[in-house]
Amino acid sequence: MAVSRAPELPLLPGLLTLPCMLLRALAIPEVWQSPHYMVAPEGSSVNITCSASGVLLGVYLRRSWPEPTNVIYYEDEKEPTVDERFRGRIAFSGLQRNLTVTVRGLRLPDNGVYVCQAVTMDAEVQGSGTLLVVTDEAAGTYQETRLVSAVCPVLAISFFLVGLGTGAVCALRTQVKKLCCRKDKSSVSVVYEDMSYSCGNRMPTPNEYQ
Repeated sequence: MAVSRAPELPLLPGLLTLPCMLLRALAIPEVWQSPHYMVAPEGSSVNITCSASGVLLGVYLRRSWPEPTNVIYYEDEKEPTVDERFRGRIAFSGLQRNLTVTVRGLRLPDNGVYVCQAVTMDAEVQGSGTLLVVTDEAAGTYQETRLVSAVCPVLAISFFLVGLGTGAVCALRTQVKKLCCRKDKSSVSVVYEDMSYSCGNRMPTPNEYQ
C-alpha cells in the first residue's frame, strides 16, 4: 500500500522570514538634522538638533570633515561622552530621540561638517550634516570697515551728481524765463513802433470849414 506524502511547501521558509525582515526594517531609524548651514563669529554659540525614529541605543554627533572626530555620544539616563577638544563647551537639551547639542565658545578650528548618527542594534544611520563656518571677529570688523569705506565715496558722488543735475535744471528754468520775458517785451516794442509809424505817416485832413 502506497504511503501518501505531504505536499512540499518551498515558499514556507520565505514566508516565515518575511515578518522578521519587516520588523528589522521598521527597527532602522530615520535621522533628521538641523540646521544645514551656519555662520557664527568666534566666541559665540550654535545649536545642532538631532531627531531620530525607531528604537535607539544612543546618538553620536560627529565631525566628518576636515578631521573625523566624535564630538559627543549621548544615551538617555547615562553620562554623555565628550571629546576633550570640546570638553567644557558642550551643553545638552532633550532626549536622544530629539537631542539639541549646544557648542559654546566657538573657535576657528571648530570649522567643519557635523553629522548626527543614530545607533540601533543592527545599524547606524546618519543625518544630512551641518556645515559650520566660524568667522574671525577681527576680520569681520575689517571687512565691514572696508565696505563702509567703499560705500561712502559712492554716496558722496551720487549726491554731488544729483545736486549738479538739480542746479542745471534750475539754471535752465531761469534762462527760459528770461527768454520769455525778452520775447514779450520785444513784441510790445514792435507793436508800439508800428503804431507810431502809422500815426506819423497819416496825412493831415484839411478843415473844410476854414
